[in-house]
Amino acid sequence: MNTLFRLLGFSAISMLMICCQNTTSRIIDDEVTSVDQENHWTRIGPGGGGSTFIPTFSYSSPDRFMIRCDMTGAYLTNDGGRSFDMVNFPSGSHSFAYDPMDPNTLLIGSKALNKSLDGGKTWERIFPEKQDVIKELFKGDHADYSILTSEGSLYHDAGNYKSIRNIKVDPIDTKSIYFSINNYFFYSGDYGVTWCRISFEQNIDFIYTDATDLMDKVYVFTDNGLYKVDKTTWEYSFMAFPEPMQPGFSFTGGTTKEDGQTVFYGLNNDESLRTHGGIAPSTLWLSQDLGKTWEQVNDEVILNSGNATPTYSKISAAENDAAKVYAVTSSYQEKREDGTIAHWYGTLKSDNAGKSWHWVWKGGGGSGKYAVKDGEDAANLTDAWVRDAFGGEYIRLIDVGVAPNYGDVAIVTDWYRTMKTIDGGKTWEEIYSVKQPDGSYISRGLDVTTAYGVHFDPFDNEHVAISYTDIGYHHSYNRGKSWYRSTSGIPSDWHNTCYWMVFDPEVKDKIWSVWSGLHDFPRGKMTRNPQWTEYGKGGVAVSEDGGKSWTPTVKGMGFDTPSTSIVLDENSPVGN
Repeated sequence: MNTLFRLLGFSAISMLMICCQNTTSRIIDDEVTSVDQENHWTRIGPGGGGSTFIPTFSYSSPDRFMIRCDMTGAYLTNDGGRSFDMVNFPSGSHSFAYDPMDPNTLLIGSKALNKSLDGGKTWERIFPEKQDVIKELFKGDHADYSILTSEGSLYHDAGNYKSIRNIKVDPIDTKSIYFSINNYFFYSGDYGVTWCRISFEQNIDFIYTDATDLMDKVYVFTDNGLYKVDKTTWEYSFMAFPEPMQPGFSFTGGTTKEDGQTVFYGLNNDESLRTHGGIAPSTLWLSQDLGKTWEQVNDEVILNSGNATPTYSKISAAENDAAKVYAVTSSYQEKREDGTIAHWYGTLKSDNAGKSWHWVWKGGGGSGKYAVKDGEDAANLTDAWVRDAFGGEYIRLIDVGVAPNYGDVAIVTDWYRTMKTIDGGKTWEEIYSVKQPDGSYISRGLDVTTAYGVHFDPFDNEHVAISYTDIGYHHSYNRGKSWYRSTSGIPSDWHNTCYWMVFDPEVKDKIWSVWSGLHDFPRGKMTRNPQWTEYGKGGVAVSEDGGKSWTPTVKGMGFDTPSTSIVLDENSPVGN
């Protein structure tokens, strides 16, 4: 073998951006092609691979929706998720909204409020106003973006960490737009040309109005109660939640299709546990009298009667079919006959406004530990490559969104994938990647991870590899058209990230690679906690079959040496 130099810990990482802004993916004869018409770039990769959030449907069609990843990407589709367009806003997107009357009018809340009048092809910032912006800044490990405005701007003193959230377009008068920044409620009656705001005591979680019971009111939900705002005078009154319901979060609601009744739902648990993604025993609450009174849902399935109280992270109802509502659980423990505990995760659904609940996605059943394959994926999923890669492990579900007019159409997301149902949860299908006849995969345009490098085989110009965050090593045998994941032989606690690799230029099929279970090195956030050395795993692995299988080579290093770069000395003799 050639002499190798291993750069560990804080070595510089090269990152390659594959896709351009507003890149479009299209399905042609069951294959995905992606072309940026201006620059003629082609997107490559398997698709998916990371967390997605805030799935938000259009009122015009359940085939139109938006979703975001945990980086800056926001994704739009008009064909039910068969293909996606991507748009990036600095520091990412935090809220989406469609105009109920005009399907081509879209709003995205990031650090600013952005509006599109052409279905997402072009965007204009409508708040803060251009004349109020003094400068724009990028700081910190994440290059966090912020906008500095003049003191007279309503944006200026709306908190230290400003993000536009909870956007709502009025269903009666679509010139009226509402959103929140922290504890501030903003409203405009002229398509966002001018704005006013109201300051409440608590941060805002949910904004709601409708064309029936609340046609002259806007409800603003916080963790300890809701504000009832008059649309004419902008005066408001406060209705507190019951003490056991505080702090509430993840509010949702709407009107039922059968009788037009307005129903609201909300969750409650310990915020400190919820913030860190831990086990946070949760209760689910329901109001059927416009928020005047609330009752805890005591269905046996929701309560997990006889077992530990489940952790619920999200709940979402169909706005105009609100008897249909979905709840995401990240921890649902059941005691087995032998006394051991089975840890489940998934989604529960009610079809009768919260009276009874049933599973529509139930996965796990093992120890509930990350990267330990002792459980099972949900049986009713038609998935792409993630099932083979991570099925059987604990996979945390993250978010859920429901089509406003069709309560049987919903999207659920988890750590790696985005899945959709059109039959009320009886079945779920991937909307991130297309399986090919040979078992490889092509992205639909929902690309949700970091590519550290693209690597070319010196002996085979058809063979290309990518080193990824979160999903390890993928390679292609058709010049990047479709992709296979290959981590066979890599220790499970290294799987997360393949930081770099190098083909041996003189030995066919020999590849050297460096891995770690911790991603994002050398960012300081990864090492600020001194305990990182206790759980930081990684090292060097070699393949002699072109990346199809791997063998760790860690003599002198051990398995707990996260490694980020590897360089081969091409001047050393083969076998040295």
